[in-house]
Amino acid sequence: MSALAPNITTEPATQSTPVGQMAIFTVTASGTAPLRYQWSLNGTVINGAIGSSYTTPAVVPTDSGSSFEVTVTNDIGSATSSAASLIVLPRAPQLGDWRFQGMDLLAGTFSGGTDLVSFQSLSLPNFLGTPLEVGLEFGWDCGSSGPSDCVWNFFGFNPPSAVAAVGSLYSNDSFDNLNSDLSNLASGNTIVTSVDLEPANQIFAYGALQISQASGFEFSSQTVSPGQLQATATLLGGQSRVITALAYDAEGNVFVVSYGWQSDVTTVYSTQAVIIPSNSTNVATADSNVILAAITNLANQGYIITAMGGNASNGLLIIGTRVQGDNLSRPIEVFTTAPSHQGQVSSTLQSLWGTVGGVTPAGTIQFAEQ
Repeated sequence: MSALAPNITTEPATQSTPVGQMAIFTVTASGTAPLRYQWSLNGTVINGAIGSSYTTPAVVPTDSGSSFEVTVTNDIGSATSSAASLIVLPRAPQLGDWRFQGMDLLAGTFSGGTDLVSFQSLSLPNFLGTPLEVGLEFGWDCGSSGPSDCVWNFFGFNPPSAVAAVGSLYSNDSFDNLNSDLSNLASGNTIVTSVDLEPANQIFAYGALQISQASGFEFSSQTVSPGQLQATATLLGGQSRVITALAYDAEGNVFVVSYGWQSDVTTVYSTQAVIIPSNSTNVATADSNVILAAITNLANQGYIITAMGGNASNGLLIIGTRVQGDNLSRPIEVFTTAPSHQGQVSSTLQSLWGTVGGVTPAGTIQFAEQ
């Protein structure tokens, strides 16, 4: 049988990889053995890259658009592949970091919306629940001054079977029990994802995610003035903490819930606080177009919206969190009751959902990001 020169049978494919992770390029070739491989980056030989596959170092944003090709040789001749590109995506939360609500998981199945009424507690196993809705019309919060006349709403997903057991907790209680109830959740495996304080009704509600195994999450809460919120958020981010819930109290100050994580005490976060004043005293938090612009602007700057809160009297609070230095635009999808639809989030990955009420024209706003 005559010897054959190399022939590329499967070209390297373009790879999309989040910041901080590695990309793998592979090639398949035929020809008389032995075949020898040499990979190049943007036309320059990569030292030591001499296999049928090449794994990059952890990628950084400036790697996006890089071109990889491989030349295969034997004693008869050589063949060079077509170029494959590297697309760098925004950083995904670290595996197991539930402060970001499992937003990098494989997609589960949508379960629908559920109401939480006054003095009710719900423990939902195998359920990845969203934060409580923020600032919706009366009937979805407290319709009178009585503590027994409050309703909150949330949505959720059945997580994929490959995900370690995760459940959701939703509860409300007398206002005097706020600190003790939240402290009782500080077990290391629970993340409070939303808090709503209703001091006029002397009641509060929370939503939380609970992971089956102890995961080393460290709870903390504090109350600051609105003018101190940005400085507080910056300080917490510098301490590797993530704000996951916040709400206005009776004096118009901001109750802030944050978590550290024993598995990562070195990552420094940049945190952006957005305060949108209310323009309604009856049904909603703020102007819908302003809310939409704020949410989209944070995503465009690479922030993940890790906390929202507010009420009709004071307006809307939003916290965006990103790893310091990351500014790649994040995918976001926004739905409004106007109706309108902006953006597109992949259906193959879990999305972080949020729902907030606004005044016309859009009314209720629901968004998902990755």
